[in-house]
Order: sequence, then structure tokens, then C-alpha cells
Amino acid sequence: MVAGESRASDETISLVLLPGLDGTGILFQPLIAALPPSIKPIVLSYPQDRHLTYHEFLPLVRERLPRDGPFIVLGESFSGPLAVMVAAERPAGLVGLILCASFVVNPRPIIGTLFRFCVQPFLFRLFPALQRVKARIGGYSTSELSRLFAQVHARVKPHVMAARPRMVFRVDVSDALRACEVPVLYIAGGRDFVVPGRNLRVAQRIKPQMQSVTIDSPHMVLQTHPVEASEAIVGFASSLSAIR
Repeated sequence: MVAGESRASDETISLVLLPGLDGTGILFQPLIAALPPSIKPIVLSYPQDRHLTYHEFLPLVRERLPRDGPFIVLGESFSGPLAVMVAAERPAGLVGLILCASFVVNPRPIIGTLFRFCVQPFLFRLFPALQRVKARIGGYSTSELSRLFAQVHARVKPHVMAARPRMVFRVDVSDALRACEVPVLYIAGGRDFVVPGRNLRVAQRIKPQMQSVTIDSPHMVLQTHPVEASEAIVGFASSLSAIR
């Protein structure tokens, strides 16, 4: 039995999933398959043919939030800052915030400064080939993930993919995290070289009471270790049930 499942099963809680850089939500499928019935996933996706800023994403997310019960917002990687911005607004029903392999400020300050203006659409026309190489090196080149990546690459326009890293390189939602009044969980990948461990420490300095779980995985924690991630989410949800 997953830790905390017996307590959490008495009440269903919604889990609003904000996707990573691709913005499709497709890559949440492994996690969704691992979640128990007590966790109701709500997968959000972003426009795939036009560039939006974090602030322009905010009303799109706001209108999709549940209005019929408690919910947790999970921001994966790129969407962590957006999840923090949502939580800072204190929407009715929000009981917790989860950041997964994410950040509140530029996760790679030196790289961001050097490459902010070099991330151009033509690079993302090569993205499928680069992703295959990265997957093999990073240890997530399974047939299932390859199939999911193929779906992602077929949908998202290169100019949209190019714009999102540039947003990451200049993001800072430190004040929004300070304003967040609900419990926060950070799920980190122990072998994450995209968003390294310093990002958890930065977030903890801003929000010292933040909980954290480290899973022995590369950056794509939810895709490569969905069972362990589900256990962390269920345990967090169970602790929230005890508070409510």
C-alpha cells in the first residue's frame, strides 16, 4: 500500500498538473497511470502555436482550476513559476503546492546569461533528434517515452519552444513564493543536471518550512520514476487531509 493511501482514500483531492517546457501535458501519462483513485488528475495544456508569457498563461490556468473541492497545483519544470504565481493568488479550494524539478529564479544563471539570445527557433527544428540523444544519455529512452516524445514534437511549433527557455532565463517569482500560504512540497531529481540541486536550496531559503523529497532520477522525475513520485504526492495529500 502506498504511504498515506488509507487516510487519503476517504476523500478525493484534485491534482492540477501544469506541464513542462512542451506545454502539452502528454508527458504526464506515466504519472497519471501510477496515481491512486484518491487523486483526481486535471491536466492543463498551453497553446502550441503562439508564444505567451507567464503572466499571459495565468488567466488560462485560473479559469481551469476546480471549483467543487480541494485541489493541489503541481508545476513541473518550466511551469513551476506559474504554479507559484497561481498559489500566491490564494484561489478558493487550493490546499497545497508541489514544485517538481523546478525553480523560482533562473535555474542556470551563467548559462542563462550566455545563451538567452542564442535560443532560436531553428534549434528546435532539430529538437526531436537532440531529444533522442539526451534521452539515451539521461537514461529515459524507453519505448513508451519515445512514443510520448514523438507526439509532443508533432504538436508544438519551434518558435514557441524557443521562446519558453528565454522566459526561464529571466524569471523570478521569489515574492510570489513568499506570499504563498499553503504547504509546499518540492520533488527533486537526485541526478537532475537541467535543474540542479541549488534550486531546491534557493526555494528553501525563501520558504524554510517547505517539504522536500529527492528521487534518484534525472530531470524527468515524473516520467522515469512515476511510482515514487506518486508516493510522494499521496503522502503530501494525506498530510493536507490531516490539516483540514
